[in-house]
Amino acid sequence: MIELDDRTSINLKRVLEIAATVPGNYHRFLQAGLIDSQSDLKQLVPDWQTAFANLQPISKQIVRQNPGLFLASVDNLVYRGMTSGTSGDFYTYFAGNEWNEARLLARKRALAWWGIDEEVPIINLASRLQPIRVNDVALIGNITPDLLQSLSDLLQIKPAVIRGYPSRLSEVAAALFGESIPAVLGVICTGEVLFEFQEELLKSVFKAPVINEYGCQETGISGLSCPEFGRVHLDVDRCLYEIIEGELVTTDLFNYTMPLIRYQCGDRLQFEPDACPCGRSHVTAKILGRSQEQIKTQQGFKCPGELSLPKFPGILNYQIVRQNPQEIDIWLQVQQQQVLDLLPLQLCLENLFGDFQARVIIDSSNFSQFENTQNCSDLEWIEWVTQKSWREWLESGLLPVGEAREIALLLKSLIQPTVMVSSGISPLAQPSKRIAQQALERLLQRKTYRETPVELMAVRVLLLTCSFLADRQKRQHIYDRAKQRLTEMNLRQYSVVVDLLIPSLGFDNNTAISIWEHTNLPDSGKLDVFNIQHLLAEFTLAASKAKQDNPNVGKAWKPILAVLIGDLNFLASRFQIQILASWCELVSGKAIAPSTIYAQTTGDRFLDAWLTWRQVMMCDSLRDSYASRASTTIALSQLQATATLPSELARVELERGYAKLNKQVDIHPQEWLDKIEIYGGLISRNLPDREIDPIPWMPILLKLAEVLLADGEGELAYQCLIAVAAPDLRASGFERLAREMNYKQSAIGDRTQ
Repeated sequence: MIELDDRTSINLKRVLEIAATVPGNYHRFLQAGLIDSQSDLKQLVPDWQTAFANLQPISKQIVRQNPGLFLASVDNLVYRGMTSGTSGDFYTYFAGNEWNEARLLARKRALAWWGIDEEVPIINLASRLQPIRVNDVALIGNITPDLLQSLSDLLQIKPAVIRGYPSRLSEVAAALFGESIPAVLGVICTGEVLFEFQEELLKSVFKAPVINEYGCQETGISGLSCPEFGRVHLDVDRCLYEIIEGELVTTDLFNYTMPLIRYQCGDRLQFEPDACPCGRSHVTAKILGRSQEQIKTQQGFKCPGELSLPKFPGILNYQIVRQNPQEIDIWLQVQQQQVLDLLPLQLCLENLFGDFQARVIIDSSNFSQFENTQNCSDLEWIEWVTQKSWREWLESGLLPVGEAREIALLLKSLIQPTVMVSSGISPLAQPSKRIAQQALERLLQRKTYRETPVELMAVRVLLLTCSFLADRQKRQHIYDRAKQRLTEMNLRQYSVVVDLLIPSLGFDNNTAISIWEHTNLPDSGKLDVFNIQHLLAEFTLAASKAKQDNPNVGKAWKPILAVLIGDLNFLASRFQIQILASWCELVSGKAIAPSTIYAQTTGDRFLDAWLTWRQVMMCDSLRDSYASRASTTIALSQLQATATLPSELARVELERGYAKLNKQVDIHPQEWLDKIEIYGGLISRNLPDREIDPIPWMPILLKLAEVLLADGEGELAYQCLIAVAAPDLRASGFERLAREMNYKQSAIGDRTQ
């Protein structure tokens, strides 16, 4: 029997009781004797602790094959993560509020050992690691002078802790070697085995203690090294840890959404046999690395953590990759103006691998290789961002050579951020965004640009900037300045006036009403590419506003962001100002635009019927009354009568689903799965591919997940949850850069395995 203290026993029993109800655990629990085979209740046996010791571990590979079989709840989902892994060995997992709170509390407690409180920011540097706490920041990109300057800017704001993969942090440290940098309070190494030479380099460059962190994506950060003796203390308050056949086996005690019981994540650890002299009661362990990363040496297969990689004179940073049994690549960052002696490194590798042929690659730190900037005229660039794909613009590297260059730099920093805070909003109000901040200030202070198209773009980018700022007063100041400049131009270009109205989606209701009242509404026109991107950016603020100002719809139509994006995708080609007014009403819970706007017709029969339908459905005074049901039935019938195109018929079915969500009416799973299959883009029976858009069906999928799980259809429920991930302009831009530029890559690897 495994010895457990009272608190762990209580927490373990609770999570086992929940885990016993999911199909993925049934046979395993039954075989171990954890549940009674004669009962249909799937309750734990009285002597469950003895039975738990007989429970066979389950591997990541097994869970990955059918993760939905381990889904226990779809309520209160606050965390959605992707497991780490190679060769496609990953899956999406979910967790609830109790798991997240326990994770954050454990992290806070461990950081306190080092004197790191909530006021000390942690900079996740040059990695895919995203901010966890409110004050944390992520800084991504290739290791160039701009990135190093951004790091210096962040550190000048306030002393901070740096966190990242040891391999990437060592690259940064080697690039900064010999430079004077602002104070660093600590360096947290995570995601890879930390080697001796890396620790020495990081300490010498950052003049700060190096903290070793161990964690598993599925269970969160599991422990930090202690300040006194450097041992990694595992968080036994949150997880139960065991070592079975050399691999770590974890039972998360707080994930009641997707409980993982005796779970093998693929990591190899060694528990220390004695208690840490620091006096803390946590279990301590030595991190060896992943089972898949074992390296063939003359002494047999070894994990990275079992190997010694010391510091060598003149070599700041290095990486060893065994390409085949006889060939090894050696990548080096070397100390400048020193005679390089590779003999000590060669002898070390011969001791590991025996005879080999080496290819030595010395990093020249030639930052020019990262520059991908091509020049174009101001008017050419304006055409790109108003009429063409923004992704193609970013990939092309085009920047204007004239007055519009600073406008383009600001726009680029907004939509492809290299700095992200935990809220997902670029911190433009801080010096950390040096280039963007300077460009923004120049745009605000400058009177006008000589060329009218350039001045119009300056105004539009200023209005877009409002969507990326959390500070309401700062947003208001920028908005007022942009509107003043547009008024001085005495122009009423349709696309620009639409940009003037878009921020009303994110401002408080009184400000939004004022925007509509004091804007001369445009005549007919069409959205351009900039308008669409502006709306997508503003929708993030609008979704947050809906949760606060219109909680009924915010709760019923989760995620509300998917509804807004779905509406835009469907209606962009037939856009009218009334649609924007309707969105304002949706997120605010009240009419924002003048009453004359809602009364106007568009000349588009289906669009007019859709606008009427949305108004009727959202009318608070009629909700839950007989008159409401009659009114919505009539409005939906009128919408149905105007639908002629396949896409319009699909939209009617979607709106029917929204009505059920709004009224909290039960939906029949098979009926709505069939509808989503036909109309939502999972297959293409009736609609051509170009007209299919699964995004607006996400709120219905989330509701279906709840119903399906209650009916015992865990796999279908899981697939519904997987589909419910509304796109986010800011997060996707950050993640795109992270995928392209940042990676985990151990200091030693073996590609022959």
